[in-house]
Amino acid sequence: MTLATRPLLPFALAALLAMAASPAHAIVPVVFGTSWDGPGNSLQDILDSEYGPGAITVTTDYIGAHVGDPDPFYWTGLGFTDYLVREISGYAHSNVLGWYKETGVMPVIDSVDDGIVFNGPDGSGASALISFGGVSTPFGFYLNPNGPGAATNAPEPELFFSNRLFNDLGPSGAGAIHAPFDGDVQFLVFDISSLTHPYTWLVCVEDLDYGANPGPCCETTDNDYNDLVFEVQVLPPLPVTAATWTSVKRLGR
Repeated sequence: MTLATRPLLPFALAALLAMAASPAHAIVPVVFGTSWDGPGNSLQDILDSEYGPGAITVTTDYIGAHVGDPDPFYWTGLGFTDYLVREISGYAHSNVLGWYKETGVMPVIDSVDDGIVFNGPDGSGASALISFGGVSTPFGFYLNPNGPGAATNAPEPELFFSNRLFNDLGPSGAGAIHAPFDGDVQFLVFDISSLTHPYTWLVCVEDLDYGANPGPCCETTDNDYNDLVFEVQVLPPLPVTAATWTSVKRLGR
């Protein structure tokens, strides 16, 4: 369901969040490139404008940048709201962002335990609300780059996942040519709860195959992660039962 205004879940409802993740691993290194989108459009520029200069440092604040961070990262809740902060991409009108149920194995995207969040025509300022029917569910996100069309080093039906271990290794799956060597990083995740609302994360997506070496436009990738930038706010399990999704939405008005 698409909402007309930016969603805000009340803090009173957020008594418990079962944020699920695997055991902590070593630092996940990310190879950043220079954006092809020109001055003022880097991910750092976007985040400085949205949250204040220096509030988030792109290269050091993502989940996975520090020892003890969960890797891979995913979420658990009764549902979530998404707010599309910015979309800068040559594929902007065809990228498809979806969610999937996280089980620890490669998901099959077939409209069972998955669904579309933002479609190609959705742009900056769009928002969506996804409910899991009152069931606490682990979930992640996927991107179909360029929708039904082929993307650079990502021919159909390749998808990019927020769980990097589901992504192929290197350009077109030909083998990793730079770190990390066990799964391409297509999504960067930042905890922005202290900057916005409780249980809120910023997700920044690279819609070209991260596995290639960054280079000049437009044969490989720029690894700038500004192609799709959105906030996800998780509706955590309530401290007591018997609250319906309808009643939760009513309290949030």
